[in-house]
Amino acid sequence: MKRIVVVVAMLMAVAGLKAQDCDALVLPYFGGNVERLDNYKTVAPDKYMYRCLFAQTAFYESDTIPAGAELLEISEVVEWSTGKTLSRDIVIDLNTFSYYAYNFAQIQVRHDSVTEETCFATPGSRHPYLVLRSSNEMASLTNQKFQEYRESQQ
Repeated sequence: MKRIVVVVAMLMAVAGLKAQDCDALVLPYFGGNVERLDNYKTVAPDKYMYRCLFAQTAFYESDTIPAGAELLEISEVVEWSTGKTLSRDIVIDLNTFSYYAYNFAQIQVRHDSVTEETCFATPGSRHPYLVLRSSNEMASLTNQKFQEYRESQQ
């Protein structure tokens, strides 16, 4: 019986961490307004999950520049809340690094990244490159993951 309680507690902790990551990824979409985020999660939980999955699929880290990707400096990325550019020494944590917190959508449009990835030099991170997936790939992966999520809810 104790073993079951421990397993359930561990599963709840992992689920809580996952939810916290989604909150961190989606919160910038609401300009950092926690009340609006909490309301959105309550009123539109599927839309919340979709936005979370979208943010989760936006990036990956790489040790090499992907073929065909345009290489930009991470300092071209601007944080919406402060208007400041990112430091070249930033350490990327994909668990909390949000697509919504920065001008990535503008970068994708400006660099015509509908079908091509954009790569950012991140020498301060564990991997030297942060790769922003193309708009098309982000949408496709998000739709796939959302379908898996919906099936798991049934």
